[in-house]
Amino acid sequence: MKIPDYASGFFFGLTTIILIVVFVTACSNGNRKVNKQLLSRASGEAGEIILVMDSLHWSSELGEQIKRTFRPMVEGLPRPEPLFTLRYIKPQDFRSILKNARNIIIVAVLDNNSPGSERAKQFFTPNSLKIIQEDTSRYQLSQKNEWAKGQEVLYLFGKNEAILTDKIIDNREKLQMHFNNIEKKRVMASLYKAKELKKVGKLLLRNHQFTIRIPFGWRIDYENKDSNFIWLRSPGLDVDKSIFIYYKDYTSEDIFEAPESMRNEATRKYVYDDKERNDTSYVVVETLLPPVTRKVNFNKKYAVEVRGLWKTNNLSMGGPFISYLFVDEKLDRIYYIDGFVYSPGKDQRESIRELETILWTFRTESEITP
Repeated sequence: MKIPDYASGFFFGLTTIILIVVFVTACSNGNRKVNKQLLSRASGEAGEIILVMDSLHWSSELGEQIKRTFRPMVEGLPRPEPLFTLRYIKPQDFRSILKNARNIIIVAVLDNNSPGSERAKQFFTPNSLKIIQEDTSRYQLSQKNEWAKGQEVLYLFGKNEAILTDKIIDNREKLQMHFNNIEKKRVMASLYKAKELKKVGKLLLRNHQFTIRIPFGWRIDYENKDSNFIWLRSPGLDVDKSIFIYYKDYTSEDIFEAPESMRNEATRKYVYDDKERNDTSYVVVETLLPPVTRKVNFNKKYAVEVRGLWKTNNLSMGGPFISYLFVDEKLDRIYYIDGFVYSPGKDQRESIRELETILWTFRTESEITP
């Protein structure tokens, strides 16, 4: 069975990485001789970015495009939450503990000579400023561990405001994915720092020909070797997180046009509000705010990502979900893997990011067996 041809991916970096040493200096005094072993750990909240730029640019079109890039509302959440928590800092105030932030963006525009802009330029060497002036194709550079361990610093720069603004507009998704991938790597390290439930992964591989990395603290709520549905759960008083995997024979490309139908098919049968007390309760996709779908490259496979809201048919519960629909060509099997959250009244951006990270550890038997 043939699936749609699609290839996508998001990669972030300079065209010519060999200029990395001469292009940016991490310290305002130009001294690059910093003992990285003596750096303290980066601090800050998950999803938080410190933005350092002149106040004139912050209130201009450049600042507006930076806001649109890093703090658009996340799709598929019940309440408005930005993609990142952007905290604006004037260049002259960027010192002390702020330099220990986990994510930092420093913006410099060469033709602005205001005190704030001049201060921002001090993070660049004279040679790098000359390169920016002469080559308008370059607009960004990322550096790690500038002032703290585990830190990501992104420099955005341009000969003038118009040039840099256009670069940000043209590369908006790449810039978003850069920090989203950084945050997912941090989540990955945190999730599997403690004991991983490797026995669960082996059980799923043996009974269902796939595996997924399950962090410590999760449990199996439903699994049967004769069933095509698995429910994994991390219950909590404030946040209840779940992952389910549903699969069946792949028969038609049409399923990619309405992936939420496969979700409803699985949850109507297996995911209940409280089966013990209410046999008629089940979970469905919320249609008043339709799910948002996009085509993605999921571990080198064509897939459709779905972000939306779920609810019980009796309206007693609800929350956000993220899922992926794709085909295992070797088994001619279509998978719907899904992560959903129940945490009424709580922010849910980071819970969804955590579930997204776990879902991307999914591997079919053919992917892990030589």
